[in-house]
Amino acid sequence: GGAGGGVMLPDPPDPELLDVDTIMSRVNLFIGTGGFGFNYAAQTPAAQVPLGMVRLGPDTTRNGAHVDFHHFSGYHFDDPQVRGFSHTHFVGTGIVDYGNLRVLPWRDLDPEAAPGDLFTAFDKETERAHPGYYAAQLPDQDVQVELTATRRAGLHRYTVGAGGRVNLLIDAAAHVIGGEVIAASIQHAGATIEGAVTYRGPLTGRSRPFTLHFSARTSQTPVANAVWDVGGAREGQSAMGDTAGAVVGFDVEAGEVIELRVGVSYIDLEQARANRAEVDGRTFEEVAEAAWDEWAGLLQKVRIGGGTEVQQRIFYTALYHSYTMPTQLDEGGRYRGLDGEVHGTDTRYFTDLSLWDTFRTLHPLYTLITPDIQRDVLHSLMQMGRDGGHIPRWPAGLSYGGSMIGTSADMLFAGSALKGIDGVDYNAAFNQLLETANAPTPPGSQFGGRRGVADYLELGYMPSETGKDGSVSRTLEYVYSDWALANLADHLGRPEAGDLRMRSTHYRNLFDPEQRLFAPRTRDGAFLEVAPHILYMFDGPYVEGTAWHWRFSAFHDPLGLAALYGGADALAEVLGIYFERSGLGQGTLDHRIPDVYFWHGNEPGLHVAYLWSALDRPDTGADWLRAIQTEIYTDSPEGMPGNDDGGTLSSWYIFSALGLYPVAGSDRYRIGTPLFPIAEVQTVNGPLTIRAPGASVDRRYVRRVEIDGAGHAGWTLRHADLLGADTLYLRMDE
Repeated sequence: GGAGGGVMLPDPPDPELLDVDTIMSRVNLFIGTGGFGFNYAAQTPAAQVPLGMVRLGPDTTRNGAHVDFHHFSGYHFDDPQVRGFSHTHFVGTGIVDYGNLRVLPWRDLDPEAAPGDLFTAFDKETERAHPGYYAAQLPDQDVQVELTATRRAGLHRYTVGAGGRVNLLIDAAAHVIGGEVIAASIQHAGATIEGAVTYRGPLTGRSRPFTLHFSARTSQTPVANAVWDVGGAREGQSAMGDTAGAVVGFDVEAGEVIELRVGVSYIDLEQARANRAEVDGRTFEEVAEAAWDEWAGLLQKVRIGGGTEVQQRIFYTALYHSYTMPTQLDEGGRYRGLDGEVHGTDTRYFTDLSLWDTFRTLHPLYTLITPDIQRDVLHSLMQMGRDGGHIPRWPAGLSYGGSMIGTSADMLFAGSALKGIDGVDYNAAFNQLLETANAPTPPGSQFGGRRGVADYLELGYMPSETGKDGSVSRTLEYVYSDWALANLADHLGRPEAGDLRMRSTHYRNLFDPEQRLFAPRTRDGAFLEVAPHILYMFDGPYVEGTAWHWRFSAFHDPLGLAALYGGADALAEVLGIYFERSGLGQGTLDHRIPDVYFWHGNEPGLHVAYLWSALDRPDTGADWLRAIQTEIYTDSPEGMPGNDDGGTLSSWYIFSALGLYPVAGSDRYRIGTPLFPIAEVQTVNGPLTIRAPGASVDRRYVRRVEIDGAGHAGWTLRHADLLGADTLYLRMDE
């Protein structure tokens, strides 16, 4: 493989791979926590272990205002005040949810105040966070906050400055914003505070509210006790309603420490008590160190060498963000399922799976470096199918979240099967997935299957008479899923492969040769005219995008896409317009609003720069990829171009910096341009070294590809190529 041109330079020596201490020092939990408009990536510096149920962190505000669009995770870097520290959060999504069970230390409490509405300043200069740990000073309360977590429990440490009365306000009915508290209860006796909240979040409770049980214990017995409910604060030891909280007060000396240990459970109170045992009897330092060690073991699965410190920081923060969500929900070998019942499990059970986003990059990353996690994700989806009737697209909490479009689990199962993830009954999964691909969503069901699937099967596209139903985007997603299912059927030797393969070409049915783009089409075959620069969310022919964003949505068949335009040269010309007219091409990037041309902040465009290699124009692709890698991703709070979408954009960066990009639903990768001169990736078969000597911002063109010294033709690799190799060599040139 390789392309001509350029000056062939000698290979410089390989830099040393980073050691684990340096790797951990490069993680910046505040990347992606700031920004405005569509540039808010919805990250949180909450303390957690990889994929932990508990994400214990701050919920912030600006003088009591916390607009949901900038508080999807509960936190915004620019906010000057904090509402408290809650135990559950979404990470990097475009919807506000969770923020349950909030704790706020408070000095002098007005008995007439509504404790659940309080907030206090926090000193940004003292705010610190690293994997498994968060800290900040609350100057008005003269309290230092430190937080750490295990998988199902949180540990708070509050160190006071001056002596006196310090209260902990424990809000059982807290949530970020929106949603509905159906019922909450709290009771305390001595040092123990317990209760539950039943909550219907905008996504987590869309089809089934969840009940979060909690058992907490303070390190000292409080000297004062109160509760609050809808009637306000009062002396007492229990409260219930849609508002409920407890106040526990301590008379402390200067420098004294108050610790709060909290176990949470989606099963029952007894399980919450059992989960609290994860932190009971352990010091704060022991818990924080264990969380650090777990993160260190995970992050060193990919070791890089070279690059700038800023690039290293972006890389390892992205790898960290790739393992902050989904959420591991099993507890003691049990989990509460989509049917609301408790089931046994001998594998980990994951929910909060943003599959429309994560199928593209995050799950291929799991398949490559943590196949055990990917296997348990597949098991979880199959358990959801058994419990709820269908394999979901966006399960959240105990719900069919139903968000977004298509049937994205198809790509997870197909890609995992083709890449050799064993221990999964793929035939059983295929049966469930095929049923969804061929049958409409049952009336009244909360399951978000394939809308309009009967018309899609009859006509080869989802028709639209108005152009206001997302018909183009939905058809293109169905087509991609059918291609993935065809791959899985071929792998399994199933007879359905042929029909699915034919359906995978149906994207052609919506290509209007006059408008030269995918356009809505009526049932009688007429195309509707579109305005290609209008951004639609859910009220037009395209979902979360413009006609330009969806113009290249046939990543599975790039040569077939090119044929629609009249060949590779013609498609390359349109691709050039797409990039050159964008802010990336003009040097006028502004991620606060979506670019009507290339927009890296949302999923439909993530693959497009890799179409250049499919058209045998890797140098042009390398130019644009290097611009994306170095201009769009930064190490600031505004350093991501949009919602990370559960690690999707972060995983894109990991793959891209390694010089690869997965074709989801298959076992293939496109070769791009590596950012680092050397990387070592731990795979199930051992370490894979990716050598790209001299790779840098300027040295970005791949001229030759070798696998263990043997030349490799073309710009596509198979998963078996990576797992079967010791060294992937990418000869670089300027």
